[in-house]
Amino acid sequence: MYRLLIVDDEPRHRDGLANLIGKLRPEYHVFKAKNGNEALGLMADNPIDIVFSDIRMPQMDGLQLLEHLDAYEKPPILVVLSGYRQFEYAQKAISLGVCEYLLKPVDAATLKNTLEKIEREITANHTQLQENENALMKLNQTLPIYNDHLMNQWVAGHIEGKSLSELRKLLPPIEAGTILLTEINAFRSADYIDDFQAKQFLKVQIEQTLGPAAGSVSFSLEDRRSILVTVISTRSFEICSTETQDKLHACIRQMKEDGLEITIALGSQCEDIILQAKQAFEDAKRALSYQFFLGSAIILSLDEIMPAASGRVLTKYREEEELLDAVRESDKEKTVRLITAIFEKQINEGLPLPESFKEFILRIVLHLIHQFKEVMLEDYYKDLLRRAEESLKHSPFYAMMKTSVIDMLSEMIDTILKTRNWKKEMIIKTCLQYIEEHYAEDLFLEAVASKFYFNTSYFSHYFKVNTGISFSQYLLRTRLRKGKELLEETDSKIYEISKLIGFKDTKYFNRVFKKEFGVTPEEYRRITVNIFNANK
Repeated sequence: MYRLLIVDDEPRHRDGLANLIGKLRPEYHVFKAKNGNEALGLMADNPIDIVFSDIRMPQMDGLQLLEHLDAYEKPPILVVLSGYRQFEYAQKAISLGVCEYLLKPVDAATLKNTLEKIEREITANHTQLQENENALMKLNQTLPIYNDHLMNQWVAGHIEGKSLSELRKLLPPIEAGTILLTEINAFRSADYIDDFQAKQFLKVQIEQTLGPAAGSVSFSLEDRRSILVTVISTRSFEICSTETQDKLHACIRQMKEDGLEITIALGSQCEDIILQAKQAFEDAKRALSYQFFLGSAIILSLDEIMPAASGRVLTKYREEEELLDAVRESDKEKTVRLITAIFEKQINEGLPLPESFKEFILRIVLHLIHQFKEVMLEDYYKDLLRRAEESLKHSPFYAMMKTSVIDMLSEMIDTILKTRNWKKEMIIKTCLQYIEEHYAEDLFLEAVASKFYFNTSYFSHYFKVNTGISFSQYLLRTRLRKGKELLEETDSKIYEISKLIGFKDTKYFNRVFKKEFGVTPEEYRRITVNIFNANK
């Protein structure tokens, strides 16, 4: 529990108080000293929580001891003991921060109340200390986040005045400068716990590669955590020099060996980077976006990209209409060929803006999906739209986007084929069920075709392909099968059965029945009865 020190030059008072405290708080560890000097020596080796000290003692009195304890970083709780009601002693003791001023001899009730008060104060102090430590820890955690946020606001062009003054304190003294963006395209999970650890490693490597002359400061981009922003002073550092470029290329290669694939983009150089950071940042972002066409693990700059960029408005080609027909015909080979042609034609006249290209391709794919909505199950249709939006909008590279489109359309063709076949199966099953329920009626091919919204000639062909026989043959066999059942199970007359199964002419029923089964209805019934009787 607590460690308590009693300081008193009178052994009787010292021991008496120690015994009383031992009874009230047996868990306390009680120490004793006969004067201030001895108390300080004892406290040098033992941390003390509570001190009960007499005022008047030889060598070092109680007030002198209190003055020494007041200088401690974490002073103990102080209780003054005195046999005198002297105001100046009490006043001095209070000024030194004592918890209680008690007159000797101390009775058990007073001591008990004092100890309870001290324990409450220690608990409150501990709670306050814990809260202070937690607040400090949160501040230490929050400050870097705030600084990063301030830097993000700066490159986005959103700070001025007081915030700009705060920013200058975070940056080394720079005037001319630029911004370098490094994107982590991929990292090996076996080498890094998470992307934060990968980013921290990258930050160290980039700043070491640039060296102290660059005066670099790095921070994470808030809306794209995979990107590291590095501010560079170019007053005495050539970012575009062959030496620096070679170092950056070597850094890219080394990072790849270390499990990080990165791409670097350079912003424009500014005379006053503090005031022109937004321009340098936007140029670097635009350069970085062209990795979509040019690939990763390279260094990008607008100066090198712009001669190959067109910035033109993307146009529609005839291949788009042909693509619709190819999907409708379920021709995968033609679909792949047309997708490839559409992709290649859009970049043959110069690289368009990557985001415009993505939107253009996404529009084509969404249009195709919409065209085939009626032949897809609703859940699949919605899921396909969602996946197209997500994967194509965020495709990191041209080749990956083309592969995604081809895979998506191939999957869509397979699904459409399955759905068509399933719907055909469902239609023929429904049609056969309809015949099963209405065979006794005056059924005609034209009426049934109309019932299922088919052209008569197409339905006739469709029915034969799916059943192996014509509609009229299937209807006849169904009626004859039902006639056999009635002959076996009822005593109805032949002419009655003929009418029940849809024949208007009994003679015709007799003729087709004999042709199908080799005997007349009457003979079939007689044979069936004889077999039944023989088995009794």
